[in-house]
Amino acid sequence: MILPGNSIIELCLAAIWPRFCVNCGSEGALLCKTCELTWEHTPPEAGDGHVAFFAYANPTVRKLICAWKYDYDLSAFNILTEQTKELLPEFIVEARRLSIQGIVPLPLSAKRFRERGFNQSGMIADWIGHELGVPVLDVLERSHRSGHQAERTDAERHDAMKNSPFLLTKKHSLPSTVLLVDDVWTTGATMNAAKKILEEDGKTRAFGLTLAKG
Repeated sequence: MILPGNSIIELCLAAIWPRFCVNCGSEGALLCKTCELTWEHTPPEAGDGHVAFFAYANPTVRKLICAWKYDYDLSAFNILTEQTKELLPEFIVEARRLSIQGIVPLPLSAKRFRERGFNQSGMIADWIGHELGVPVLDVLERSHRSGHQAERTDAERHDAMKNSPFLLTKKHSLPSTVLLVDDVWTTGATMNAAKKILEEDGKTRAFGLTLAKG
């Protein structure tokens, strides 16, 4: 039998670094078929110009996002996006009602990008941009590192963002309405700091989207 392109590589990787279900611990995938079929998740309510697909308090969501960001397992992202299929049509209708003209990912610092090898916000931006048929605009960059927000209290998160780590680049002109994307909204400090920069000239309005909130 001839295996498709990446199948041999995937089989070798699975043998060296096997995956285990984040729910039941069975070997084979980060979320086994049984747990995938029985997994229930309800999106949090939208508010303040922000929408999320998952509640971060959901332990399966939290474990998948951590596997993606900190264990660098990109299959976690595929699982999460697959689980949004029923929610996407309503989101797309709302995004078109708002006339979203560009998707803006939150940037990582150069050091964090080298450590991780990818920007999770950029992956979300590419996915959503494809679903909406609008361009991804890399118009933000970090002027300095702000550290791991996950390691901070709510008050420390807000303090870390008082001196915004974001700068607007000159790579693109901003459209009137953009969607700012990130992986997790906790206190909103990071996204609000970026949103303030995007809306600084008074000509652009930025809405927010994250995979999870909580």
